[in-house]
Amino acid sequence: MAVEQASLAGFILEYVERLPAELAGGDFFAVTAVLIFLYLAFYALSKLTALIVFFIKKIFLLAIVSLACYHFAQTLSLRIAINGFTQSTLLFGAVGSLAGVLGFYAALYAAFHSAKNIKTMPRENAGEPVKSEPQTLKTESQSMLANLNPFPTLRDDRRLETVLTYLIIAEFGVFSSKTIAAPSATVGLGFFTVFMIAALLFIHQSYTHYGRGLKHLAAAIIVGGTLSILLGHYWSGIPLTNLLSPRYFSTDSLVALVTGLSVSLFMGSKG
Repeated sequence: MAVEQASLAGFILEYVERLPAELAGGDFFAVTAVLIFLYLAFYALSKLTALIVFFIKKIFLLAIVSLACYHFAQTLSLRIAINGFTQSTLLFGAVGSLAGVLGFYAALYAAFHSAKNIKTMPRENAGEPVKSEPQTLKTESQSMLANLNPFPTLRDDRRLETVLTYLIIAEFGVFSSKTIAAPSATVGLGFFTVFMIAALLFIHQSYTHYGRGLKHLAAAIIVGGTLSILLGHYWSGIPLTNLLSPRYFSTDSLVALVTGLSVSLFMGSKG
């Protein structure tokens, strides 16, 4: 039996090696087998693609938040070591730490939740296939995970308060790491204009409810813009005369605002 299995395995490996040549030669069995295999592969992917994309999005979000928290923690530790516990360090350190903890928890919870969804396999009831879309699976497992979340407002990671939490930690991440600002206010304004047009298009394509997306964007611009000015002045030492003038568009504050808006829109989109 072992010899037969070895022979079968050897035959399969040898045939796989010859397969490209057989396909090029138009071998009917080879072409048929490959096409059927491709169909089955695409069929399986069609069932899993939505779940995989849903999971990858949460993993990427977790990576973004984790990196922001890491840079913020490094910068905060360095500032405390050099300047001690100043008033601004205590204030912004507390705000950034709180946003970091809540943002990391929300991102980790969302990643764990999406992993549970992937493990939930579609079933058939009365001959009708159950939808395999992420939202359906999310609903099925919500009751199991609801009691595990000590922050009820973070259960739905599309809620406005969670969107703003991600925005805040993203801005802290920008001000705590090296970045490249626009070379001039004109260039920065042009970049921001293009970004806003892209953001509106992204909301139209990626949000289930366009009105909700616009509300998220408006709130994020107000909160993010205000925070970028405060952080720019008190955390990075940029003069208020620059931040409250068109020169704002050539500062790190614009980079922080755009980054925060990008993260908040990304996490608030469907999927």
